[in-house]
Amino acid sequence: MRNCLFWMCLIALLLTSVTQSVRGAEQQATPVSSIRVQPGFQVELLRSAQAGESSWISMTFDDRGRVILGLDDVGLGRLTLKDKTGKVTFEKIDDKLKHCRGVLYAHDSLYISETNGEGLHRFQDTNGDGQFDQRQLLKPLDYRSRFGHGSNQIVLGPDKNIYLVVGNDVSFPEGVSPQSPYRDPQNDQLLPNPHDAGQDDRVGYILKTDPAGKTWEILAGGFRNQVDIAFNPEGEMFTYDADMEWDIGQPWYRPTRINHIIPGGEYGWRWGTGKWPEYYADSLPSTLNTGLGSPTGMVFGTESHFPTRFKNAMYIADWQNGRILLVDLIPAGASYQCQYEVFLEGGPLNVCDMQFGPDGALYFITGGRGSQSGLYRVTPRADQSPTSQAPEISVQDRQQGEAARQLRRNLEPYLNSSVPEIDVLWTPLSSDDRWLRFTARKALEHQDVSRWRERALSETAPVAAIEALIALCHQGTPQDRDAVLTALNRIETSALSQEQLLALLRAYELCCIRLGKPMSAQAATIRARLRPLFPHATSSANHMLCELLVYLNDDSVVPRAMTLLADTSPQEDQIRTARALTQASQGWTPKTQRQFLAWLGTARHFTGGKQLTERLRDIRVDFLKLLSDKQQQEFSQEIAALDKPLEVEEVVPARPVVKDWQLTDLEPHLPAVTQNRSFKNARQALLAANCLKCHRIGSTGAQIGPDLSNVGKRFDSRAILESIIEPSKVMDPKYLYTVYVLSSGKIVTGRPVGVSKTTITVETDPIRQTTVPVLREEIEEAVLSKTSPMPASLINVLTQEDILDLLAYLKAGGDPGAAAFQQSN
Repeated sequence: MRNCLFWMCLIALLLTSVTQSVRGAEQQATPVSSIRVQPGFQVELLRSAQAGESSWISMTFDDRGRVILGLDDVGLGRLTLKDKTGKVTFEKIDDKLKHCRGVLYAHDSLYISETNGEGLHRFQDTNGDGQFDQRQLLKPLDYRSRFGHGSNQIVLGPDKNIYLVVGNDVSFPEGVSPQSPYRDPQNDQLLPNPHDAGQDDRVGYILKTDPAGKTWEILAGGFRNQVDIAFNPEGEMFTYDADMEWDIGQPWYRPTRINHIIPGGEYGWRWGTGKWPEYYADSLPSTLNTGLGSPTGMVFGTESHFPTRFKNAMYIADWQNGRILLVDLIPAGASYQCQYEVFLEGGPLNVCDMQFGPDGALYFITGGRGSQSGLYRVTPRADQSPTSQAPEISVQDRQQGEAARQLRRNLEPYLNSSVPEIDVLWTPLSSDDRWLRFTARKALEHQDVSRWRERALSETAPVAAIEALIALCHQGTPQDRDAVLTALNRIETSALSQEQLLALLRAYELCCIRLGKPMSAQAATIRARLRPLFPHATSSANHMLCELLVYLNDDSVVPRAMTLLADTSPQEDQIRTARALTQASQGWTPKTQRQFLAWLGTARHFTGGKQLTERLRDIRVDFLKLLSDKQQQEFSQEIAALDKPLEVEEVVPARPVVKDWQLTDLEPHLPAVTQNRSFKNARQALLAANCLKCHRIGSTGAQIGPDLSNVGKRFDSRAILESIIEPSKVMDPKYLYTVYVLSSGKIVTGRPVGVSKTTITVETDPIRQTTVPVLREEIEEAVLSKTSPMPASLINVLTQEDILDLLAYLKAGGDPGAAAFQQSN
């Protein structure tokens, strides 16, 4: 008996030890203590993914209130929420599908977007046993991955149709209606970059189908990698598109952006340097640019149990910055403007997807790229009131917006059907509302061109004429070229607004691109019209004027354009001008050739994304092709200088501490910032305080912290000084560090720059690019730092006069010609 008791106790002890060991090995998602949410709300961590449950990247609620998960590697998971016990259980319900970036339960079916597999699937449980016994591939998708921009989220529309969000790694599928609102996108570049040749010309798009997958149409396109879409209560669609961070510092960089998607909408993303600027009249602008980020899930609060102010908002997830943004829509004609604020954030908090559940709470999951996942719930607090306020919108503005959007929607059926009278489309062509004009013109393009060609060529109202002629450029034939150019030449440029001038220039470009290069006499006429406009006061007009004059072989464009390569122009504008000039076959002189070589030397100091150096090299290669062997020999010294190592950045000797400066010490002297300052000393102070190691000012400096080029336009001298002396007082969330407390007692502070299943790579010193690997299992706590990465004592090595000169420099954006640096007699 004693032996029996001994063995029973031993077994119990072993089982207890094993249980404790298993519990100790439990994987933990970011704790709620590391998440900050707006007042009036609370966050709960319902479940952390455990070993074997993969990383979770998409979610949907089924008809029983369970959460179905798309898994990062292979398969699908399902979470059952236990209300009484609070326990959430996981089960795997598929082990074959690869990287399911989108899941949707609707019409008694589970729709799955298999990004790394066959395409869009439909699963059904026909016998009610909880397993999907009927599986159908609704639409094969040709996914050729470069960066994972494949088929993404699936969303149920207000019309009960299925909408699939597709990134730019997927070609248009077969079986799509030829009458789709969005058809046959073209690059439409007047001066295509030869180094973009052979690159992928696909774009991201929105695919629409019925529940059974019988009919298919492409609704809109011109995106990079928009992961999700959401519909507001009015049925208007929105997406959150990704940027290409390698393009930073270049004219074709497009930040992460919210787009209002309308049928037929063209949003201008193209491969390489071919991305369209927002001012192209045949495209639509972003509704809000949000800077650097990694967009994932999005949803409106319409079905939530949140307070009214929050029910009317849109929520978008930023995976890179670990946050969910609250976005308010403000009526603007037939579209909207947006403003946003942070709803919640944490570190790390790689939010992949979110949905409002049957209980009206906001549920979101973290994960992706093999990282730790968790399921969270956000609910209102009974003991705390929200402080966030919705923007004030007058009744009149609201009603006018509703009327304009309804007018636009009335035109949309004619994107794929015949309009009874062309007048229905013609009147909105003259509208002041860009979105109305766009829809009317797109609908016109989808009508038989014989019904409106002559009217387009004879239209005398400038705005309607330009829109109609753009439509004819898109739908006409080379036989229409001469008549289109004659009609464009009739439009008086002096009477046009900036927006209208840009539309006219785009019409000229499209005529040349689509209908053919003008004959010599026509080219001379156009050159004579455009030459007096160049250079223009705006960079957008200069962009197209320069390209048109180069394309039309104007012999004065080179010396005129060289004035735009001055140091005072933003580097993005300079790069665009230089890119165009590499295709100028005439008008060069030894003087301008030498100037261009000097510019190539200056451009080596530009800062930007990963591809900046490569793009500048391409410009150099193309320019040298314009030079004969003899000319290259004449400029051999200048060319050789381009290969010399860059000079070491200007440095100043280390300085001793002058004083622990406080705001009260310097505030009385701030009026002196505006006059009789020393630019040379300001530059020395800038270097002594190490400002350029983190910040960019004009064309110099790094891009670790916020760009300070325009800080003087946004803040007065006192505010700038306060941010230098007390950098932690007001901080941009994008630049906050995360503090990782490890089980060993060690603390690692920095910015997460890499995430894997087991490790977070933390950049602890962005100047030296020093990184530290942190094992996830060793993280006890991760909280956002309340201290700015910027040291508070940087200006303590400066004298009072140094600081005042530095403030003048920042106020002037580094412009030596600013009034503050002009010495009075």
